[in-house]
Amino acid sequence: MIMAATEVGPRIEPDRLVRGKGQFLDDVKLPGMCHAAFVRSPHAHARITRIVTDEALRIGGALAVLTPEDLLPYVRAVRPGEPAVSTFSRGYNRYPLPVDTVTFSGEPVAMVVAESRYIAEDMLDAIQVDYEPLPAVLDVAHSLAADAPRIQPDLSDNILFYRHFGEGDVDRALEAADFVIDQTFYFPRQTAVPIETRGVIAAFEPAWNRFTIWSSTQTPHPARTIFANVLGVTEGDVRVIAPDIGGSFGIKGTGYPEAIALAFLARRLQRPIKWVEDRREHLLACAHAHEQQIQVTVAVQGDGTIPAIRSKVLVDQGSHALGPVGAGLEPMTTGQSIVGPYRVAHYDCEAYGLLTNKCPQGPYRGVGTLQGIFVIERVMDTIAERLGLDPAEVRRRNLIQPHEFPYPTPAGRLYDSGNYPEALERVLRLADYDRLRQRQAEARAEGQYLGIGVVCFVEHTSTGSPDYRKRGAVGMPAFDAATVRMDAHGNVDVKVSACSSGQGHERVFAKLAAAELGIAAERVRVVQGDTAMTPFGSGSTVSRSAVSTGGALNLALQDLKSKLFQLARFFLDTDAELELSDGQVIVKHNPDRQVPLAQVAGAAYNRSQEITLPETFEPGLEFTRTFDPPHQVFGNGAHIAVVRVDPETARVQVEQYYIVEDCGTILDHEVVEGQVQGGVAQGIGNAIFEELTYDDAGQLITASLMDYLVPYATDIPVMQAEHMETPSPFTFNGVKGVGEAGTVGAYAAVPSAVADALRPLGVEVTGLPVSPQRLWEWIRRCHQSEVSNANPSSS
Repeated sequence: MIMAATEVGPRIEPDRLVRGKGQFLDDVKLPGMCHAAFVRSPHAHARITRIVTDEALRIGGALAVLTPEDLLPYVRAVRPGEPAVSTFSRGYNRYPLPVDTVTFSGEPVAMVVAESRYIAEDMLDAIQVDYEPLPAVLDVAHSLAADAPRIQPDLSDNILFYRHFGEGDVDRALEAADFVIDQTFYFPRQTAVPIETRGVIAAFEPAWNRFTIWSSTQTPHPARTIFANVLGVTEGDVRVIAPDIGGSFGIKGTGYPEAIALAFLARRLQRPIKWVEDRREHLLACAHAHEQQIQVTVAVQGDGTIPAIRSKVLVDQGSHALGPVGAGLEPMTTGQSIVGPYRVAHYDCEAYGLLTNKCPQGPYRGVGTLQGIFVIERVMDTIAERLGLDPAEVRRRNLIQPHEFPYPTPAGRLYDSGNYPEALERVLRLADYDRLRQRQAEARAEGQYLGIGVVCFVEHTSTGSPDYRKRGAVGMPAFDAATVRMDAHGNVDVKVSACSSGQGHERVFAKLAAAELGIAAERVRVVQGDTAMTPFGSGSTVSRSAVSTGGALNLALQDLKSKLFQLARFFLDTDAELELSDGQVIVKHNPDRQVPLAQVAGAAYNRSQEITLPETFEPGLEFTRTFDPPHQVFGNGAHIAVVRVDPETARVQVEQYYIVEDCGTILDHEVVEGQVQGGVAQGIGNAIFEELTYDDAGQLITASLMDYLVPYATDIPVMQAEHMETPSPFTFNGVKGVGEAGTVGAYAAVPSAVADALRPLGVEVTGLPVSPQRLWEWIRRCHQSEVSNANPSSS
């Protein structure tokens, strides 16, 4: 079965999925389809000395084995550190299967294909791979050491990305400060854990000399480019189809080696091949994220304001950079985010992307921004404690004011618009903040540990080509596109480069088109996720769809309206201003004069008997437009988390949660509400539970959901939210992205609340997760310190 792109009406999509009527990748069945599995390295770093496949190929139902030696002569290398300016990022050759050395535990070494997945798994057990173990690099300090083993032989060291940036005189500001805060923060390795894991089906059609690849990807067109480049064919020889996607959060927006291996063997076997990773593979080898060490030195004045910050961001990149963005994504985003929504005149940052023998890191919801906002918000709380001020008051004194926009930050960003003080005041009112503090005092008097975390944040959305170039990345497909076609009956197809993984794109884009054209949303069909049917664009990353795809759609709709009005003038014989409403083209100041939209549309296809169009009038009603955001646009907000901590069990319970969020002009309030609340839930999981942990040999010891903990529904509180709308001057209708806002706020608010709860015990929160195990260790350490101080002779 050749499955077309997702084509649904505006309100069908959520109902269809709830009823179990979605079609995900694993639902796709093709004639003659066989199944793949991967031999994965048990070592973090080792040289491959021999691969023996004879026994595996003797198993009944076995079809093929693909080794690096089989693949190497026929595919091209990718350059994961590129495209980028050489002074910022460094490229090296990577092949779909490692040529001679494995660089992380779980890296695919060979692929098997069989009539069923069960037989393929038996084949894995029959393959013998001999390794010569090599020393492994497992943390950023070792990675930077002069004697550290080189992970990529093409490079002279393990620094894959480096950039030094900022402005102002930080040294002078530090000398003049009333006091200085020096702090180091640690962030764990995490991953997205979508309900649907990665999957690929690769088929080759000899009659057309064309690959058709089904992939659970949020970026179909860039994925097609990668396939074509590595396989050595033209992009026209590759069709990528993204069916319904069961969540992504960024990790399905990068290129993975398994997909190339499937496509290669599908052409050789002349049969479709399917691979869907199991949960262990997902935790081992799908993109990891977030592992960083950040050192900051902060100048503080006596009134609590911050004139200067110096930072050093060390990102554990893992063993490879994942394209197309490369290794600069996390270090640069974090470095630019540390100043937060605050006035900081002087800033200096060194940002590193460092290779280690772990699974590669890639984009995951809130990438980089999470850590930057966590750091500045913990600094704000430290200032408040040092000066005896309320945490909200310290933020008031530092926030950028509304009249200062557009606001250039010393980290190289231009904040477009916002009212940061109003967001803070509104969340304080929403939470009844004074009463919360009173409740906290009462709880402490009773020996209870109640904490309140106040957080203000700003987050970038919709990165376009100009901002990528500023960060050193060139050649990025940072625009999006939309095609609008109205048929002769007034029905509309909207084809977009965006690809939904649950965000409700179909509903939003259908509503947008219907409102602009004055028709019912049921007359609009949204088409996405198929490179053969949709215009080229970057896809759905960096919270960009409303801005970039929505911007392109708006431009295409304006073109369509303009042509409809030209046609309508032949019927109405007027030069007066026209408008579209209720399926009619209407003379704006004389509503009695109107013509049915379907009649006008029919004329574009030479179906009208009432008028004859001039020979110079081009028939048809189809327009394609692109939009490349000229600037990043910045959503913002303020969150308050209320938590209770049991010091005996170190269990954290988030009891209340309050949100004020500003994503510019809102296109669909229900979709925005869902995005924000879902993001908060994910941020709570990141803050309290989730941590990918390696042992001293580089083995992942959290390779199941019994060890890598995610929150239950019972861990998520009822949330109260309000929404502000501060339009951006750089986008159509003033829209901004919203996909990551909830996570960014919660990632900082929950730990801040935990720190506030445990302040009487002297616990200092400088890293995540604030899990029961880690909190118990911190509480015990503080208790032992108190005993030691009280009884010096006992130490």
